[in-house]
Amino acid sequence: MASSDASETRMDTRSIGWFIILIATAMQLARIVGISAVHGELPFLSANDRSRWCAIAALTQDGVWEIDKYQDILDSKGKSKIWYSIDMVKHRGEDGVVHSYSSKPPLLTLMLAAVCKPISLAVGKPLTEEPFLIGRLVLIFVNLVPLFLWWCWFHRWLESHVPNGWTRWILLNASIWGSFMTTFVVTLNNHLHGAIFFSISLALAWQILNDAQSQRTTPWSVWLSVGVSAAMTVACELPALAWAAAIAAILLFADWKRTLIGFGSGSAMIAAAFLLTNIWAHGDWRPPYSHRGLGEEIGLIGTVAEGIYDPGAEPSIDAIRSSIDLTKHPLTEDAQVIPARLDGVLQVIDESNGYRIALKKSERGWMAYRWDDWYDYPKSYWLPGNKKGVDIGEKDPAKYLFHFLIGHHGVFSLTPLWLWSLAGAFFWMRRGPSTLDRDRMDSSSLTGLRAWVLSERGIAAALLAVTLACILFYAVREQVDRNYAGVSSGFRWLFWMIPAWLWLAAPAIQACSKNRWMRSLVLVALVVGVVSATIPWTNPWTHPWPYRMLMWQFPDAFQ
Repeated sequence: MASSDASETRMDTRSIGWFIILIATAMQLARIVGISAVHGELPFLSANDRSRWCAIAALTQDGVWEIDKYQDILDSKGKSKIWYSIDMVKHRGEDGVVHSYSSKPPLLTLMLAAVCKPISLAVGKPLTEEPFLIGRLVLIFVNLVPLFLWWCWFHRWLESHVPNGWTRWILLNASIWGSFMTTFVVTLNNHLHGAIFFSISLALAWQILNDAQSQRTTPWSVWLSVGVSAAMTVACELPALAWAAAIAAILLFADWKRTLIGFGSGSAMIAAAFLLTNIWAHGDWRPPYSHRGLGEEIGLIGTVAEGIYDPGAEPSIDAIRSSIDLTKHPLTEDAQVIPARLDGVLQVIDESNGYRIALKKSERGWMAYRWDDWYDYPKSYWLPGNKKGVDIGEKDPAKYLFHFLIGHHGVFSLTPLWLWSLAGAFFWMRRGPSTLDRDRMDSSSLTGLRAWVLSERGIAAALLAVTLACILFYAVREQVDRNYAGVSSGFRWLFWMIPAWLWLAAPAIQACSKNRWMRSLVLVALVVGVVSATIPWTNPWTHPWPYRMLMWQFPDAFQ
């Protein structure tokens, strides 16, 4: 009778789970269909996604990466530039003229454009003429469909691997209603796709680990695919390089030859695609966000005042021109020296041809550098005095760490359930395969360190290490990058790890299922996460609710 009751409970949670997924999918479809900017003329919600949409329009309509003309599209009243985005860079194109470009890495943009193009052809109009229909269809195909499939996969995993019905119920609802993956389904972003690619890489890695435990040979296609999906996670989220390295290290214990050849080949293909699309779009292998400083050194400029060398005096145009190779750096006599965006840096700009170089004082005099600050251009939002709110950057690193962990943008304060993920990691590492089901025997034929690494223990240790590495990565950033991921409803730079944290949390949540007070604590954590994730459904590009409360109570301190 007991086993029959358990079977009925499992069937009940399975059926209800599918019903919840269908309801959630319908609700997210309604969100996408009803999405609109404040002015009502576009379904794009922020400068962040408009940057991508401008690049997609340029690719699908003109076959180019320059977005100049799309930045200048006006509203129906001919007043506001409704496609304009602050998330853009400017640099010289192949024609030698300075153009505007999206600041987003181009590989994902190219993939999105590949989806948008056939939709535009089917509709019979370009994106700029039918932004609502085409934009919403693109969001359905690239956001909602992958999210729906991820929900289905996660639900099936819960039903087959988590014996406790209450735990399955908590985790499924957390993945749907308490997840910022759901929040961001209505806008183009890299975070949802990063989470999806991460999940694919984790699932494929599990297949390899299971085969290794049973002494089976995993097909080459799986090794290749896990390399592709892990590298695509990195292409979406740079700090995911820690995950790619961790999973590669684990897979070496399974089969070092297939890891180097299969996983390595898959990763190399995506790395090549990432670099080649950057070269195609910008003429440089580095993505736009890496062009925020000084380029290569091109000369030393001496300054002379009354025959005495004066390294503090601003150099003259003649002195600058005589100290550099004018065939490579064509500055004319009409060039002028003006302040640059970076502290302690001057720019020499020639309005006649748009050419610029950078100057920075050193002990030897003024050093000349190739211009490489693509965020420094007239009226740029990123110029000193133009940035506002969180974009200014948090001065105190300790305060920044506090707030992006447990403060107004806190990973754990907005979604307290992730605290159970930290505890769950140690459950997995201690108990291994029997963590969720103590009656389950370890069927692995492996022994020693290899058995530990190629199991739940190794994966949990890797995910915990990656989590801590990412936290450290953002904690030690310079002030300009300590901006809480900009205007966003959560610390979005870590959203790609949501699937990992859900898996890690399972044993800790299950351990709480037998105690009424602990169950209540889990439910409170779930409710807080649901509130945090659903409040910004109308626009994910808004501040988290704790920060908005602070803005309301202390408007001078929080903007």
